Amino acid sequence: MPLSNKFHLTKRSKRNKEELIKMVSQRVYELTQAKDTVSSVLASDPNVKSPGEAADRLHKMESPGLIETVKSVIIGCLSEKDPTRDHSQEDLDRAAQCGQFGSKRPSDLFLKIYHDALHTLEVDPLIGVVSPPLMASRGVVPLSIFSPAHPDIMQHYYDTIVNAQHEVFVATNYWQVGNAASQLVAALRELSRRSVERGVKVVVKLMYDRGALGQLKENHLLVTEEQWTAQEIKLPPRSELTGLEFEVVNYHRPVFGTFHAKYAVIDRRIALLNSNNIQDMPNMEMMIHLEGPIVDSFYDVALLSWDRALNPQLPLLRGPKAVDRDIQNDPYKFGKENALISCKDPQGPPTNAPEDVAEPQTNPVRPTAEQNTSLAERLQWQHHPFTDGSKPLIPKEAGYNPYFAHSPHEECAMALVNRRPYGSPNHSDWLTPQDVAWLAGVKHAQKRIFIQTPDFNAKPIIDGVLNAARRGVECILYICVGYNDAGEALPFQGGTNEEVVKNMYSTLEDKFRHNLRVHWYTAIDQGRPINASLKKRNCHIKLMIIDDAVGIQGNGNQDAQSWYHSQEINIMIDSPLVCKEWEEGIRRSQNTHLYGELQKDGVWRDKEGTPLPDSTGIKSGPMGLIKGIQGTIARVRGTGGF
Repeated sequence: MPLSNKFHLTKRSKRNKEELIKMVSQRVYELTQAKDTVSSVLASDPNVKSPGEAADRLHKMESPGLIETVKSVIIGCLSEKDPTRDHSQEDLDRAAQCGQFGSKRPSDLFLKIYHDALHTLEVDPLIGVVSPPLMASRGVVPLSIFSPAHPDIMQHYYDTIVNAQHEVFVATNYWQVGNAASQLVAALRELSRRSVERGVKVVVKLMYDRGALGQLKENHLLVTEEQWTAQEIKLPPRSELTGLEFEVVNYHRPVFGTFHAKYAVIDRRIALLNSNNIQDMPNMEMMIHLEGPIVDSFYDVALLSWDRALNPQLPLLRGPKAVDRDIQNDPYKFGKENALISCKDPQGPPTNAPEDVAEPQTNPVRPTAEQNTSLAERLQWQHHPFTDGSKPLIPKEAGYNPYFAHSPHEECAMALVNRRPYGSPNHSDWLTPQDVAWLAGVKHAQKRIFIQTPDFNAKPIIDGVLNAARRGVECILYICVGYNDAGEALPFQGGTNEEVVKNMYSTLEDKFRHNLRVHWYTAIDQGRPINASLKKRNCHIKLMIIDDAVGIQGNGNQDAQSWYHSQEINIMIDSPLVCKEWEEGIRRSQNTHLYGELQKDGVWRDKEGTPLPDSTGIKSGPMGLIKGIQGTIARVRGTGGF
């Protein structure tokens, strides 16, 4: 995105917070109906040299002066106006006209959330890091993966990348030398070998965030070959990738505007959206494989994020686009009919999904000691052997299979609910598609909310969940105890998960506490939670499901950093089938629903009444400041929980 976009929110925030109570405006409607997008302008006009230039041509905005900026920041930080609203039928009809949904109208719940998110375009048409006509579309989800990054998620990266014919775009927050990175490097080498055999070079773009002083002047730094082959990155030199045209960009918006995105786009045909970085961490993660017109939206996101001139240009910029796919002659393939899925021996949906209960009626079948050891090696990253990524490793222990092949389904409505990075050290930048969609989902829920996130401490979502519980909505939270406690204990970061949960239960009136069901993440080979500070069994999944029908999955955590600062990419999907199968995938890959639930005072205890013994003891306030600073430094370096 153009550097001038840095202050877009602050200039318009006061006016547009007042406008949020209105129906989608004519201006926003026209933005979604426009023929031109950043992708199309860059493709059609040879005088436009970069996505940043295309964005300026379509939606150039002036930067405010210092006084106006300070004033707007103060208003944004202090304002508590609810950005959501109740909807008339006219509101929903208007929202239905603002997306490329095809012949099937989305559900009212989806339209309510999308309607509220659309209002943020009044602030800045590109606030969601996607051109407005591409914000909402449609597609399918043939595969989801619930696993540590290595080897299973990175195996799917490997499989899709080596089969690319034209281009690959990969974005990650942090790149760390290790197993996950080795698997992606192996994919690049194999893709290069195949491209040399075909005699056609494949264009590959890679983005990551490694804070550098040069980003004070230019947020998007072109990484030199000398830099990317250095010890801390260890990407191959161009001489070893002769079948590729390879470029790398390092993106960060100082001070706190982290590029937290994690996705890939392959041949403008497949998009991968995941919770993990290219990094070895002891985390359970989630990745989804998307196909359909929604891939064009991810393509636009990738271009806007890159911002710079592409050298060389992406071969498929002028088409064919994902929306051009002839579904009759080139149908979506599910399960064993899809070669990228069948090679992994995935599991599909069960005939009868198990109930989500806090404690089983009888003891479940537990792994044997030998199986437990093998599974432990898979879940704990320190034990993984290095791999060249060329051989799939399929876990079969104790019935655990990370690959979930979704039931065949038609295209469903989808919307990108993202946020751009914001570097200033304040909490004024909350009026974004991501934040408003989360708030709208919680507000419009009628029966049930499910959230899994590493951290849960952003004030708006805390208040939203408490209000939902008071309305009689069952609120199920899966959180990772001790996750990044050091960083979250800093002032203005919201507090540690343990602090927040105890405060939530103490705040919630007794008659509503049964509606709030908080769980600490519990790994599939464990019978009790383990504090994340021990780096043995953590969870990094980011997922919200509203009324078992609308799901929001992607990069954003429910913490202050993701709510107010980082660039995040998230997909909202209108599909009860996919949502049901996502929750089944969650149950298959962890024991949180069996052993993780807290008591109504916000404390986890075992059957004997004993609390967890491994709390970090880190709390907000002066005593936690030193630990917090250390944690923040680690997180910026990518070695902390992020």
